[in-house]
Amino acid sequence: MKGIIDYIFRNKKKNVKLKDCLICHSSTLTESEVLANEGMYPVYGASGIFAHFSQHHVNGDSILIIKDGSNVGKLQYASDKYSVIGTLNYLMAKNGVCLKYIYYCMQSLSFEKYRVGSGIPHIYFKDYGKELIHCPEFTEQERIAKVLSTIDYKIIIEKNILGKFYKQKSYLLQNLFI
Repeated sequence: MKGIIDYIFRNKKKNVKLKDCLICHSSTLTESEVLANEGMYPVYGASGIFAHFSQHHVNGDSILIIKDGSNVGKLQYASDKYSVIGTLNYLMAKNGVCLKYIYYCMQSLSFEKYRVGSGIPHIYFKDYGKELIHCPEFTEQERIAKVLSTIDYKIIIEKNILGKFYKQKSYLLQNLFI
């Protein structure tokens, strides 16, 4: 997937800043608050959904980006109703921008140059929001996002099938010498 994304976005004319496409939001929710109050809404952390909370703080699609810690710049995509902990920012699209397109476009970016702090690294939207990206017309953004989403979905299906084959292999090997 990384190769496809790099091929699509690498040599395009960069014409728009990220901050012109996205609105950055932050959260003050902590892990201890979430773990003390279970509910039905997913809570995203650095490695994906790690708990469920009784209320949601976000309603809609957004790009989640780790802003603090060793994995700064790692991206996730979230939909529906959910919350995020304070080590993440959630980025929402401005009018006329396809968020899924921006998500894939951001995967081709390197956030290393925006890292600050020696103990716990940080990145700030005020810095990486100045990054230029290629942003075609909305219909073209949707078309590219749809193709890449289809490939992403196919990868997930293939990983699930592979995992089931590994389980089957393990079962067969355990019963081979009975």
